[in-house]
Amino acid sequence: MPDIITEALLEMYFFRAMVEHFRTIYGGNFLRLLKPSNQQEAWIGFDQGWVHSTLSTKELLGELQQAIQSQEDVVDYFYLGYFLQFKKVERMTQRSKYMPAAYDPPYLRSRLSLKPNRRTGLSQHETLLRLSNISYTSVCYACGMLFTLDDIYEDPDLDRLVCVDISSSPKGWATNQDHFITFQNEADRSALWCSEPTPGMAFGFREWAFPHSDIAPRKLSAKQILNLIEEASKISAGVHEGKAPSRWHNSREVTRFLPQSFTILQFGKLPRKPEAELLRAIDL
Repeated sequence: MPDIITEALLEMYFFRAMVEHFRTIYGGNFLRLLKPSNQQEAWIGFDQGWVHSTLSTKELLGELQQAIQSQEDVVDYFYLGYFLQFKKVERMTQRSKYMPAAYDPPYLRSRLSLKPNRRTGLSQHETLLRLSNISYTSVCYACGMLFTLDDIYEDPDLDRLVCVDISSSPKGWATNQDHFITFQNEADRSALWCSEPTPGMAFGFREWAFPHSDIAPRKLSAKQILNLIEEASKISAGVHEGKAPSRWHNSREVTRFLPQSFTILQFGKLPRKPEAELLRAIDL
């Protein structure tokens, strides 16, 4: 029987709750969510009404360039760009060579992917590690603590989503080996990178998304999100391509190498209230 709970299902399950949380803490109007499509030269996403839509890479980059040139992004928009690689969490009921010595069964673990991608030559884990070197973005594994089909039918609870900072991962892991993120239980925030247990940096979603933390996604302008797309594309394609095109932002294949963990959220800035209205609100 195939696994019912997949990484893609986990991401879709938490989408709306995550967007609503970001909308609340950043005070903007959610406009759309965009993710790169590896199957076509386009971005797939959802608008304010959560209607599925597609946008070509040329159209998206054109919109960003236009916003930069007109400087309307300074007044009207801001973006969040981050890499959250969702991971299924398994409940392990027996001891094994992969279980940390300090644990007792049952314990929890998420399997990491170190198999090289045939297009890029990089594994999913190595790609995320390289992306974490971009100074203005956040790169994490998102471990959803859902284990049964009944869990999926419940309303999304962000307290069941644990973000593990990729930068705390050990370096130099060999490809095609078994490695995991482990937790003693659902409430455990002392994640371990295994097979050789190494302490990781784990956070509840709300803690990770807190605006003033060093690990939270930052509010970006159109110029910054355009630079992030370009830099992430070069990093993801570097080994396979050798040398990225000099005008990468015009490449029709920009989404070909971007990982599925990449997410862009676009928000409209809330209009400032007139001074008279603000004074009335204070008087009330």
